[in-house]
Amino acid sequence: MDHPTKVSLSSNRVCRLSLLFLAMLAAPTAFAQKTSTIFDKDFDFSGHKRYSWRQNRLMTRQHPDTNEIMDLKIVKAVNQTLVAKGFVEVKDKPDFYISYDGGGDMQISAGAQEHASSIPLSPADRAPTYGLGNGPALAPSTWLKVNGQIVFYMTDESKKTIWETTYSKTFRDPDKALRNFDKVVNELVTKSFKDFPPNAKK
Repeated sequence: MDHPTKVSLSSNRVCRLSLLFLAMLAAPTAFAQKTSTIFDKDFDFSGHKRYSWRQNRLMTRQHPDTNEIMDLKIVKAVNQTLVAKGFVEVKDKPDFYISYDGGGDMQISAGAQEHASSIPLSPADRAPTYGLGNGPALAPSTWLKVNGQIVFYMTDESKKTIWETTYSKTFRDPDKALRNFDKVVNELVTKSFKDFPPNAKK
């Protein structure tokens, strides 16, 4: 089912936000991970099984085609998870809507004095040194740490949040991004939706 996706490349935010999925796809060594969830206790998901997607957002430096592929994989994994839990995606008159925001910040720690900048300086900078298949051009003793986060939202017709979960993780070496993309997407979706649906109000 088609769904809208918005990709933002604003210069004032791209400098502090790199794509979550580059963080998630880094080397297995991770510093921390966390999942937190809030929900409306008065909303009973047992009687509301129909959902539709609203607009998703990726804060990214990747090519739009790559972003689209990433988005499709995430949406597919979420759909599979929800179907397994008894929910169904519909085009009309859903009981609730789902969307996500994905992003992260990048921190460079240099053991050497010099390293190449991987941050586009303006929207006109169409060839940053950081991208798909071309990781940061850093000195050998320089390492990269990325704090990634994805937030899934479920809202009702009035756009009131009825369920929200945040998954965050800190990784090194995003040069290895995309190699295990499917595996990492499945992991983040599984952990994000582990306790969904929440228990209905007694």
